[in-house]
Amino acid sequence: MGKNIVYTTRISKTLSLLKETKLLFQELDDGRTNEEIYQMVLEDNLFDKTSLASRKKTYSVLKNRFLIDNRVNATILQRIINSNLSENIINHIIYYYFSKSEDIVYEITTKVLYEMYLEGKSIISKKDISEFLESQSKNHKEIEDWSESTKEHIAQHYLAIMRDFGFLKGKHKKQFDIPSVPTEVILFILFEKLDQNENIKQILNSDDFKLFFLEKEDLIHYFEEGTRLGYIRFNYTKDIYDLNNLGNTLEAYVNDITGKV
Repeated sequence: MGKNIVYTTRISKTLSLLKETKLLFQELDDGRTNEEIYQMVLEDNLFDKTSLASRKKTYSVLKNRFLIDNRVNATILQRIINSNLSENIINHIIYYYFSKSEDIVYEITTKVLYEMYLEGKSIISKKDISEFLESQSKNHKEIEDWSESTKEHIAQHYLAIMRDFGFLKGKHKKQFDIPSVPTEVILFILFEKLDQNENIKQILNSDDFKLFFLEKEDLIHYFEEGTRLGYIRFNYTKDIYDLNNLGNTLEAYVNDITGKV
């Protein structure tokens, strides 16, 4: 993530909005404009929210999260969500872009939960999140302007979001419940990085894979599987790595896994 990121409090007001995200991109896939969808949200209650204020807030969050953040490839995400891929694959890719656009989620996951997971800890509490926020206040002055209630909601909602996406379990006491990540998801991220001209060392050291609680050895296994499937050529000897995309791009890869010719 960038060095000069500014945390927002968006997740203090909403959760994963997984169902609403899919509805938004389904309407976009049907050819509706953002303005038409916004009117459907307000007038037809597309997202099934009780008040007009909550409808406006939900649309605003989704718009900022997925439609105007340049870290999210909305065109590709739309194709993924409206494909015949499994819900498991779709949800993991939504989670990836969700985390990329919500800096505070990205940093809590990669700096707190990932390290706790490696240390063998099993229970995650709101206190763990609150302590991280406190530790970040020196470099993130915006935190000083947040009320205690806002910080409490961020910690609480973060844990609920990670449960929604399947990485935690438990209603009151949250525990790690790390799922097996489909190969399609890791190759999706790989091709996105290759399109951005990242080299193999940058890719292997990327914090993005910490979002899925993966280590370098795990990535090597996924890349070997990508080689077996014919999408890439990957070889390594000790600390020497060689990766070739065989002329494939993210778009070509997505076309292949979604069955689009």
